[in-house]
Amino acid sequence: MAMADTLLRPFRQVQHWLEARPRLRMWLRVFRLSLFQFGMGLSLAPLTGTLNRVLINELGIAAFLVGSLLALHYFISPARAIFGYQSDVHRAAGRWRTPYLVLGAMLTYGGLATAPFSLILLSGEGYLPFPLAVIVCFAIFFAYGLGVNIAETIYLAIVSDVTPQEERGRVLSLLWVALVLGTIVGSLLIGELLIDYSHTRLIQVMQGSALAFVFLTFMSMLDQERLKPNGQLADVTPVRVRETLGDSLRMLAAQRPLRNLFIVLALATTGFAVHDVLLEPYGGQVLGMTVAETTRLTAVWGGGMLTAIVLTGWLLWRGQPALRMIGGASLLGIVGFATISLSTSPDHVGQFLSGVALIGMGRGMLIVGGLSLVMGLCDRAHAGLFLALWGITQALAQGVGTIAAGLARDIIGRMSGVVASGYIAVYLSALTLIAIAGVMLLVLYRRGQLRAEQVRSPWSSLEQVNADQIIF
Repeated sequence: MAMADTLLRPFRQVQHWLEARPRLRMWLRVFRLSLFQFGMGLSLAPLTGTLNRVLINELGIAAFLVGSLLALHYFISPARAIFGYQSDVHRAAGRWRTPYLVLGAMLTYGGLATAPFSLILLSGEGYLPFPLAVIVCFAIFFAYGLGVNIAETIYLAIVSDVTPQEERGRVLSLLWVALVLGTIVGSLLIGELLIDYSHTRLIQVMQGSALAFVFLTFMSMLDQERLKPNGQLADVTPVRVRETLGDSLRMLAAQRPLRNLFIVLALATTGFAVHDVLLEPYGGQVLGMTVAETTRLTAVWGGGMLTAIVLTGWLLWRGQPALRMIGGASLLGIVGFATISLSTSPDHVGQFLSGVALIGMGRGMLIVGGLSLVMGLCDRAHAGLFLALWGITQALAQGVGTIAAGLARDIIGRMSGVVASGYIAVYLSALTLIAIAGVMLLVLYRRGQLRAEQVRSPWSSLEQVNADQIIF
């Protein structure tokens, strides 16, 4: 007993020291919460930066089919409302949200662990005929998409529960930085692991990343929801029940400036989304980059996005108009897609990487600037409502952009007989969409429809932003 007391004494001293510093203890708890976001980013890197390239480039699978698989989770995003509402009801009754998070994490793990077997199913090396193999792959990606939507929704609800309201903006900004950093680290690490590429190696790496996600999720969420001796949750706070989707759409339609802004942001988001599936295959088929090299593209893109998110937030805090941020995002997107469109040989790899970084910066600036402007145009009583709708609009726009890009690449490439032509046509289409969005934004500004009286902090309602809208 005496030895046990001696061994535990340092831990007790640290605990007493932290109890005297509640703010520090809160931030240590937040850093532990950030492990979930870091794990999410880490696990997504091989899915969005490697598997798509191998399916399209090495196996010759149609980009439309690959894009449909990877974009499936966008169209499942309305499920967030169902599970979020149910967890709110449980929380209000003094019960855990955690079981919903466990369900989402397990579905995400199952999808991540089995997704690489699409290499075998779609290559014809398996025992299933191709149509049945496609159905199985869609079932895998559906489970993954449902899991991501559930896990991220419940996770952010728990973050809102356990963090003080006055600190929530800073907390959420840290969590999103952890998400992007996880993607960058995952991309660099997996790129090194796949230098000697094989399908078996990729399956092992993706299953390892899935295990890392589960482990980090467990470490992040352990003891975050605490029970009283009577079995009820500690620190239960009142929950807000949102309006129905029908009511939400009617309220949105009644506000013309906000409706027009949603159209502009949807066009720009669709334009930026076309690179989701095609950058890595383009690097492999046109520029001759290896699997490891194209996997690292996610780090280049994520680095550009992280830089833009931090820079845009700083500029907004310094009083720069959100409209200027969205205009800057349009310019970055136009230059970025023009740059990669002109990168048509292995000698242009450096130029291609610059274009990828510019696209990442444009996407990050669009997310933060658009979020800030939406918050400035909607009234305070319905900020969460409109931001939720903004999230659904973003998800659908990204899903449509991803699938349309894959389809256009397949059709134009086959009709022309030149591999690069389909990719370049898609990139030029993206450039055009972003340019149209920029012109529409300027017209709306000139007509005085987007003059928000007060643009709010871009971080204060980040709980409404889905992880997949930042990462993909």
